[in-house]
Amino acid sequence: VNIVRGGPGVGNIAPGRSDSFRATRGGGHGDYRHIVLAPSSVQEIIDLMGLAFDLADRYRNPVMVVGDGILGQMMEPVELTEEEPPVLPAKPWATIGTGGRGRTNIINSLYIVPEELEAVNRRLAAKYARMQEEQRWDTYRLDGAEVVVVAYGTMARIARAAVDRACARGVAAGLIRPVTLWPFPRRAFAQVGPGARCFLAVEMSAGQMVEDVRLAVEGARPVHFYGRTGGVVPSVREVAEAIIKVAGGATGGQDLCQASSADV
Repeated sequence: VNIVRGGPGVGNIAPGRSDSFRATRGGGHGDYRHIVLAPSSVQEIIDLMGLAFDLADRYRNPVMVVGDGILGQMMEPVELTEEEPPVLPAKPWATIGTGGRGRTNIINSLYIVPEELEAVNRRLAAKYARMQEEQRWDTYRLDGAEVVVVAYGTMARIARAAVDRACARGVAAGLIRPVTLWPFPRRAFAQVGPGARCFLAVEMSAGQMVEDVRLAVEGARPVHFYGRTGGVVPSVREVAEAIIKVAGGATGGQDLCQASSADV
């Protein structure tokens, strides 16, 4: 679990999303990936935590749940449902002794011979490819949207309200909310209609997830960025103004991260 603060610094408990690179690309050495889940509410923190354990068990792979300083301090009503536990996958790899099996199980991560290590890495790469099936996302007002906002976590809640405000001012806007930061939900972008003119990535960072958005868009449309850092939370009004600016082509292709703070 990573509850991201405004950092880098000491003692700042304001929210941030500056750990996107660390969560989706960093964390350790080696050719590896892990699933990253991004809740946007206290209810989702509970729901996705259970999913995280199930996915970790299914793939024998670490799963990270990434929140922020707002979610980490927030109180919201939640519903604790009683669900049938999932059927757990068989674990022929487990070190449970040799009784009834006739062979030993050795779990080893040390491969001195380069060719042996390469073979292990290729097996892991095949597993990471299967993990692409775990892409998760939500959409809002995407039908007919000309400006598609991409935001996750707490920022997605603000962006959703900003989309409503922009629509009320005559700008057809929609929202893609990644629930998995890795695998990034590239399939969500296939749902974008032909009338979409551009994308706007909104983050509480200097611009990290925006790189995944650009990879998903593959140059088909312009991708703009709006962000605040250090624990500053963009307001609904700021994000709505950013949507309206990119809709009018007023950015000149530049990122919009210089706005002053404003009240919601």
